[in-house]
Amino acid sequence: MVMAALPIGVPPMNADIAEGKYYLLLDGIKLEPLERWLYERLDDPVYELIYLDTPLAECRRISPCLVRLDKGIPVWEAFIENGVKDGWGWLMASAAPQEDVVAHLRWLLFVEHPLTGEQILRVASPEVMKCLLEAEPQPAASALLGELDALWLPTHEDGEVAWWYLVNARQGPVPRDARFVLQQAHLDSLSRIAWQRFAEELARHLQTFFVNGPLLSQYGTAITAAKQVIAATQELSFSGRRAHYYMANVLGAHGHDALDEQTMPTVAKLLTQPDGRPPMERLKIAAAEAQRLAHRRKHA
Repeated sequence: MVMAALPIGVPPMNADIAEGKYYLLLDGIKLEPLERWLYERLDDPVYELIYLDTPLAECRRISPCLVRLDKGIPVWEAFIENGVKDGWGWLMASAAPQEDVVAHLRWLLFVEHPLTGEQILRVASPEVMKCLLEAEPQPAASALLGELDALWLPTHEDGEVAWWYLVNARQGPVPRDARFVLQQAHLDSLSRIAWQRFAEELARHLQTFFVNGPLLSQYGTAITAAKQVIAATQELSFSGRRAHYYMANVLGAHGHDALDEQTMPTVAKLLTQPDGRPPMERLKIAAAEAQRLAHRRKHA
């Protein structure tokens, strides 16, 4: 299944927020303790903890929190200033009664995994909601939207902020007599979150040890270079976390010269030509040889 990206929009203005139909869904894990954070900004916040009245009620401190914004402009301003880039949550609009919005979000907490059964969904994560909606055959008619009229999912990737925007085109209420069932397309889409986080981890490694290396010079940013490392590792049929770090060390020090048999024949053959040895053994030897060559070049 080909996943279509959601449309990109812009967040509402403060004057629109004050109309009274806008809510922020904040991630309690990101803002723990979230309730104290709210009272530090508002005298009388109007909010609902989504974990209450569910089997997760004892986890109140990290519960997602639905905050009504018509009397909470300082919360909205703090979200715009810091929350977007730090993944605090996402924005929604709904003319439905607040209790109906809360009921829908509580229904989404528990989803059905095709292999493992019941799973808890991190419903306040904009990344999670974006991945799920992009895997839907018709995102604008998805049951995931429930009583929402529209939503804005802010993401911060590769230094860029985007507000993914969707208007609910669904006709009729969403039945809640059974859990939302994750399909393989949802699982495939959600796996992108883990890869993005791993790319950020590799980017920090490259920035720390190879900031002046040819790979970062070629691609400009550490995150772009990290994604090239991931692509090269997969294309050469190496797998696993350690394999990606070996590849990061090779390419971080030598760039794509390490894959060129004319420039670096020993390393390139180890990386590109199976020879009967286990792939990880070849990669480990290639990384050691790449390190030896980099050391020799440095002290030449």
